[in-house]
Amino acid sequence: MAAAMLTGMRAPGADLVIRGAHVLDPHTKIDGVHDVVVRGGEIAAVAAPGSAETPPGAEEVAGEGRRLFPGFVDPHVHLRTPGHEHKEHIETGTRSAAAGGYCAVVAMPNTDPVLDSAPLLSALRDAAERDARVPVGFMPAITRGLQGTELTEMAELREQGAVGFTDDGKPVVSAGMLRRAMRYQKLCGGVSRSTRRTRRSPGAASCTRARWRRGSGWPGSRRSARRSWSPATRCSPATRRRARTSST
Repeated sequence: MAAAMLTGMRAPGADLVIRGAHVLDPHTKIDGVHDVVVRGGEIAAVAAPGSAETPPGAEEVAGEGRRLFPGFVDPHVHLRTPGHEHKEHIETGTRSAAAGGYCAVVAMPNTDPVLDSAPLLSALRDAAERDARVPVGFMPAITRGLQGTELTEMAELREQGAVGFTDDGKPVVSAGMLRRAMRYQKLCGGVSRSTRRTRRSPGAASCTRARWRRGSGWPGSRRSARRSWSPATRCSPATRRRARTSST
């Protein structure tokens, strides 16, 4: 069975009452000033301002002049662990997220070494359970070492709790490789994300994107495809002349 997708420190939920905050929740169509009662870290009641009773031992928070939103989720963060802890690490990154109102984050794989194996993912999830101040998900790489030449073991990574797969800022340049990655990801679940940036020169296309070249691995040109397969090039010269005459 696949592991839970998000992990973090296990701490007892807070008991508190937020008084007089402007509550905004598009899902429940709440938009107004309310008291909010929290028990064990979960919202227990939303009441008219000043009417909520304070449970024994609960903390009261003055919310006048402030707005209370559902927690934000950031699906693209860089926690830099392992390899770049001098820039950021799990504890500091998630503490900053919590301070900014984020209740969960998803970390990218451009670490050192690259997050492309199940053992490394397992170690990172253990570290997040120990250090993360908000729940963390991890997106391992689509290709080994972010090199775009060999797929990672997505099924094993999903079993270890991968949220999905991405090569982050590096595009999977090969159309054939990306197609195989999406098919693999469809079988094992999760989501996949690929940047639109490319290292290939715009003039490096070898052929059009016609149906016959699919799977060949050759780069195709959308411009050439439009030129080669537009309706005007599939009709006779007389038909094209009539079309130009009617358009004028």
